[in-house]
Amino acid sequence: MKRIFFFISICIIIASCKQNENVTSVFADGKWIDLSYDFSPATLYWPNNPTGFRLDTIAEGVTPAGFYYSTYAFSAPEHGGTHLDAPKHFAQGHIGIDKIPLTSLTGNAVVIDVSAKALQNRDYLISVDDITAYENEHGKIPEG
Repeated sequence: MKRIFFFISICIIIASCKQNENVTSVFADGKWIDLSYDFSPATLYWPNNPTGFRLDTIAEGVTPAGFYYSTYAFSAPEHGGTHLDAPKHFAQGHIGIDKIPLTSLTGNAVVIDVSAKALQNRDYLISVDDITAYENEHGKIPEG
């Protein structure tokens, strides 16, 4: 299911690009890290949604013609899991997701690995001390 969500996310990102923007150059540089979570029955949704995630198997198995085929249909409320809210979500007259340029959805980042601390405490929150320790070892994090 995570692969389906990732594919849909990439399609949304590409669809949101301006016609004259070179998508290939945007994806060519750097290392991409997927920070999303999969959609599943365990996904948290906004409390006012009457339904949650649903996955229906349309076909899965060997067909009468002798070849394997699988296809699914899924539905989920738009406000759940890892997602993007358009500016117009809470502001009348503002832009939708289709008008957000790809360059506004990507950027440079640093990775401050606190995984060992998070394994000890699943509610661990990164601290100023973690950032200071990172900068002492790797240098000051650049602005932006």
